[in-house]
Amino acid sequence: MTDITLHHQGRRLAASTFGPRGAPPVLLLHGVTQCRDTWEEVAHHLAPRHEVWTLDFRGHGHSDWVAEYAMQGFLSDAQAALHEIGRPTVVIGHSLGGLIAGMLAIESPTPLRAALLEDPPWYFGDPQEYARSAFPGLFTLMGANKRRMVEEGAGLADYLLLARSAPSPMGGTAADHTSERHLLSRASALHRVDPRIYDWLLQPLDINHADRRFRCPVRVIQADGGMGAALLPGHEQRLLAANPQATVIAMPGCGHGPHYTRAFESAFLAEVDTLLMSLPAA
Repeated sequence: MTDITLHHQGRRLAASTFGPRGAPPVLLLHGVTQCRDTWEEVAHHLAPRHEVWTLDFRGHGHSDWVAEYAMQGFLSDAQAALHEIGRPTVVIGHSLGGLIAGMLAIESPTPLRAALLEDPPWYFGDPQEYARSAFPGLFTLMGANKRRMVEEGAGLADYLLLARSAPSPMGGTAADHTSERHLLSRASALHRVDPRIYDWLLQPLDINHADRRFRCPVRVIQADGGMGAALLPGHEQRLLAANPQATVIAMPGCGHGPHYTRAFESAFLAEVDTLLMSLPAA
């Protein structure tokens, strides 16, 4: 692994690369309030055959904060990474990262080979769809916790306790379903994230792409609608109506993050491998 800094719009974006330079590239994009090391296991899985990039979006991880947050800014961060890679790339993203991956699959200055969208909030630009999800309440609570912990001077150990003890829609707590490595990643991300991001999250997302067509192969993973999914029940039908060539894979029983959920990590990797093996040689 090599850590690098990208300079974009006068700010620094943190990134890491894995695997051999010149191999077919894959860019991994994290979800909101997470950071690039959520992808460590996936990156090592892909590294023998791919040049893998992970990126911290602005306001996350080791990347610089900005005065205001908007979807276009996160999209431009991913475009900066694609520009640095400089070749047609497979983009895999979770949640916010999946939304960005899908937007890139619709229109990107740098062509994509394919995209995998892990439970993306594809229709959260619609106020009614956003309101019927669990996320407005979740982000309100997370924002209040973050501001309180900043005021108290909380350290990493405090954020790790929060990450471990967070109630899981799958039952029990996050620690019952998530490895210690992923919990530490989550704690570090919560510690570093800009608190102002929560203000942006308290309203429907500033997006208008929903029914446009993808221009490359796309696979979409849908979490369980009763366990905190962002791609809500019925959304898959609307997405496929606009993009009949896309593939949607349902993961019943799984919460919002299959790639970091112990019982579903192998299923997630299998879907990644299926997508990559379906593509013509780079």
